[in-house]
Amino acid sequence: MNKDVTVGNMSGREIAVFRISAFFSYFIGYIYLKYTIFSYDIGFKNRGFAIAGFAILFIIWTEVFAYSAGFSYKKLKESGNSIVEPLIYIACILLQSFSIAIQGAHSDWKIYQFLFWHFTIIYYVLARTGSFAAGKSGLFFLFDSFQGLFTIPLSNIFFRIISIFKKQEKKKDQKKDSVIISRIKNISVRTVVILFISVLIAFLVCAYAFMLLANTSSTFEHLGNMFAFDIDRITGIFIMYLGRNFFREFRDNLMWFIASVPISCWLFGLVGGGLRNRKPLCSDKEIEEKMQPLHQLPKLSAYIIIISVCLIYALFFASTVYDFTNHKGLFAETAHEASVRAVGSFWSLIKVVLLNFLIVAGSCFFSKKSLWDEKTTRILATVLFIFAFAFAMLAAYNLCGVYIALYGFTPRRILSSWVVFNVIIWCVLLIIRFYKKIPSAQYGIILAAVSFSVVVCGRF
Repeated sequence: MNKDVTVGNMSGREIAVFRISAFFSYFIGYIYLKYTIFSYDIGFKNRGFAIAGFAILFIIWTEVFAYSAGFSYKKLKESGNSIVEPLIYIACILLQSFSIAIQGAHSDWKIYQFLFWHFTIIYYVLARTGSFAAGKSGLFFLFDSFQGLFTIPLSNIFFRIISIFKKQEKKKDQKKDSVIISRIKNISVRTVVILFISVLIAFLVCAYAFMLLANTSSTFEHLGNMFAFDIDRITGIFIMYLGRNFFREFRDNLMWFIASVPISCWLFGLVGGGLRNRKPLCSDKEIEEKMQPLHQLPKLSAYIIIISVCLIYALFFASTVYDFTNHKGLFAETAHEASVRAVGSFWSLIKVVLLNFLIVAGSCFFSKKSLWDEKTTRILATVLFIFAFAFAMLAAYNLCGVYIALYGFTPRRILSSWVVFNVIIWCVLLIIRFYKKIPSAQYGIILAAVSFSVVVCGRF
């Protein structure tokens, strides 16, 4: 892992790029805290426009920062990372942001909406800076999330200060240039001083001439008095503004700025730290090497675990079919009863699918061979996820085909339907992965991000 937070062997241009971006990050954090989080001075109704504005500003800053630092999409591709994912996450961020700006956040799942918005931004930065453990989103989802939230920003917590105050070491060839630059600076200072003195002398001479001419013409004197009155009035208004508003607003903005420093430091640590490393802090190969001693379980363990779980699923599926046959799981006398059953089946689905994915993940980390490496374990894993798929379809039918069909849509029911839809697709993707080598985990994550961004655009 690279834990060094020094500018290192950066060129003078790169140091300048990181310094300018470090200064601009203060403004990014200030806008985020004052207008995006607290909606200060704009009202809660206009908070969505502030969120959309911040999203656009943050994306532009990240892209300009990356290109200026020499990490274009071409370089991203050459380093073995996906160049499509950053663009997908940009589209998702903009869809979610403009949805909030146009119609506001959905009241029943506002917290989930804002959490997903923040998470999409973090995943975009990881994709744009080449910080995914495997070069793309996928199996190391939890590890990527942890390094995006904590490892990269916190390991570069002092990188902004270093970027601002780091001085480039001068080479021998640069001495002549520095002498010429110093002469230009001296000439510029001398010119400014001469111009200031000249303007001051001209003002004094013109004022004295004006007084002499005013004594010879009353009309000219009247024009002078009118001009002086306008100057006094403008000056008075300016002084009154300074006295009433300026210092108060300056104090408030200063407090907001100070409060936003940790946030802007975290943002620069995430973006700047990722662009500085241009690789994950710990790659997938390094993770696999460190976890190699854990691969101890034989395939007999997989037989015992999967067969036992499948028997439980078969028993549950049989009892569910019996309930449906006797109309116990298909109909509900009241909306409350239907709600209880739908929610119960929904959470049961989540727990079952998580259990199935934990079994597969456990085989990747603890078994000597993955479930899809041998024919027998591959068949057992297929049966396991066929049960999961059947259970997901039953839950989807109970939720959408019965509950929503009888009692209508609500934001929470739509959110539950979105979860069930993604779970069904994930089961299908994993079954395909057992027989064909596809990036099923990456497809599942992208599907979740895109489908959620589309769902929040609905008006309900």
